[in-house]
Amino acid sequence: MMTVESTLSLLKAYHEAWERGDQEAGIAFFADELVVHMGGDGPLAGVYTGRDSFVRDWIGRVADYTDVWEVNGNDTLLVGDDGVLLLVHETWARGDRSVTTKRLGYYRVAGGKIVECYFSDMNQPEVDAFFGGLT
Repeated sequence: MMTVESTLSLLKAYHEAWERGDQEAGIAFFADELVVHMGGDGPLAGVYTGRDSFVRDWIGRVADYTDVWEVNGNDTLLVGDDGVLLLVHETWARGDRSVTTKRLGYYRVAGGKIVECYFSDMNQPEVDAFFGGLT
């Protein structure tokens, strides 16, 4: 059983991987049966079921579309037995355009893996517009 301490430790290691740009290490924290709920109305919004789907259809598309993808830390907002709510700081750039967001991320962890996430950007319309050309 995951404790609050072990969940926080796992999420710390997960975010450290993303902050150093090591997507492969970050992806290793996802359970095979991962479910991700992405907020917004843009081309990346929706529910992704399964790690492979999320990696291919969200992470892969974002990585291919952007020239820069930086994760610049996070703030722990709430911790409970059922999950952790973080405020994640991210920046994306493509050519001369960029967007920086504070993303609310709720993470549910089980069996030492991230099994479910909900994400919503504090400036969702701006993020949706930035990714508007994504197909």
